Amino acid sequence: EAFELGGFSIVINAMQKRWRPIANLIRQVRNETGANYVSVNLYLTPDTYDRSGGRARVETDTDGHVARRNAFEYHWDWMDVVVLQISGTKLWSVSRAPTEYLSPRDMKRKPTLEEVDLYLSPVNDSSAAKKTDRGRYDDFVLRPGDVLYIPRGYMHNASTISPAIAAKYGAGDGEELGNDLLNGPSLHLTVGIEVEFKTTYEALVHRALAVWGKRIHDKVFIPAHVCDMETGVSWQSLLHFAVGDIARRKCTRGHEDGCTLRRSVPRGAIWEDRVAKGLRDDDRKGILLTAIRIIQEHSLVAGAGHMAELFVEDQKAGDENENGFYIPIEGATNLDEIKCMARIVRSWVGSKSENLHMKDHWEELHDFVDVHFEAVMMGFEAHLDAFWESNVRDDEVDLVKVGQGRYSQMI
Repeated sequence: EAFELGGFSIVINAMQKRWRPIANLIRQVRNETGANYVSVNLYLTPDTYDRSGGRARVETDTDGHVARRNAFEYHWDWMDVVVLQISGTKLWSVSRAPTEYLSPRDMKRKPTLEEVDLYLSPVNDSSAAKKTDRGRYDDFVLRPGDVLYIPRGYMHNASTISPAIAAKYGAGDGEELGNDLLNGPSLHLTVGIEVEFKTTYEALVHRALAVWGKRIHDKVFIPAHVCDMETGVSWQSLLHFAVGDIARRKCTRGHEDGCTLRRSVPRGAIWEDRVAKGLRDDDRKGILLTAIRIIQEHSLVAGAGHMAELFVEDQKAGDENENGFYIPIEGATNLDEIKCMARIVRSWVGSKSENLHMKDHWEELHDFVDVHFEAVMMGFEAHLDAFWESNVRDDEVDLVKVGQGRYSQMI
């Protein structure tokens, strides 16, 4: 009744855990893209014809259609999305520029009213153009077999539309599209290519720190007695949080330095094939070294404290730290150490010598990576492969539970 009369959509999440063909699909996509994980959600949205007999109290046109049925609110995703239209038709309105550039998972939030107003602003609204270069959005009417790619951070909305609206968007009139498209529900899959944090240059810097940082693991920045704990705050921990700070504080627009850290590290079969054929260079080492220089230029002791503060707040809210900020990859997180950092370093006035000492550490890391880049990459790849294999095993357990058999080859 909610679907037929109320206009509500049916959403089934994690299809890769429910149906074998989808599980096979996401494993192929992951191998080709090198993503952290790939998930698939199903959306079934009713057509626009009002079947409530007036009970829904909605405004209809002369043919009994409401203008639109929205599948979800205006939003952006922290993952790259590929939309596969299976049946029916759906209008997608996608922003021309990101609301949050290469949005990390921990920065995903509901858009503000101002951001939505900007997204909806008319193309000829010159006042909006003066405020920002983000512009408005582009419309795409998807029919069965159509595919749409939406990068992470781009605001979008999707809806079924009436025949009258379809004609305005160049989708033809009701005669051309036929009743099976406009007068039937819309079914689509969203393939979420979860770049997440683990596959970015920010994570690669953390990996390099974890390998090189063993050399300074015992160097203490805040003594134990100040923290009222056994070990105090190490320089290594401070540097990890400085990385997270730069990736967030220095990337509010796409061209800023810190945005380099949010970029995905190229990997996967497609990228490897292009490199092998000479269609592109393997520039990962150069980008990593550039990222370290950016951190060296902008990092401050107080900034690391601010990031520690955000981390503690996420813990209180019940967020899983591995899905947001990527704290030392080698071993468990010492939450007491982070709390001390958040409490003391955030308000740390500090001296120039301390910030200069931090820059010296980044210089040492830069030189280390320049020599040992391959070893850093091997650890990075091994960590991602282990994470992927763990997720595949979990998916297999769920698939077997719903009678989808067992996969013959673990990918």
